[in-house]
Amino acid sequence: MMRTRIFHASNRTTADRCAGAIAWLFAASVSVIATIAHAQYAENFGAYRVRYNALPTEQLLSDVAQAYGIVRSQQLGLVNIAVQRSADGDASAPIRATLNGTATSLSGQRVELKFREIAEDGAVYYIAQFPISAPDTYRFDISITPESATSPYALKFSQDFVAD
Repeated sequence: MMRTRIFHASNRTTADRCAGAIAWLFAASVSVIATIAHAQYAENFGAYRVRYNALPTEQLLSDVAQAYGIVRSQQLGLVNIAVQRSADGDASAPIRATLNGTATSLSGQRVELKFREIAEDGAVYYIAQFPISAPDTYRFDISITPESATSPYALKFSQDFVAD
């Protein structure tokens, strides 16, 4: 399993600076995930590029998780998806989409994913939490309909979750 660590920025003294730092850290975590996942965790669907990742929520900083209402736990996973319009195979502008799907463990536990949109600083991404029982492998079947598309695209991938 690929592990991503997110580092704290220096402490801030005002609520505004703290909120800004938390927003930046979460955006940075998504950016780090997308950057690391560039080659292995991206799929092209015609004029769209979908970047995706799934990780245990315990890997998020507590301040970041709290700011976005994400519960940190060894028993919860987070799937993160960003949809971009692509030009000549290169990803460009982020776009909105409608997503729904499932996460299914090898043991057959199936969970409906409830995505929520996060839009900030020119980025649009979708996250969904789901229960995990590590070690296990989860298969994701996600239907993605970009805002200007007439039909959905099917994203299918698997992710291993290991016990720490």
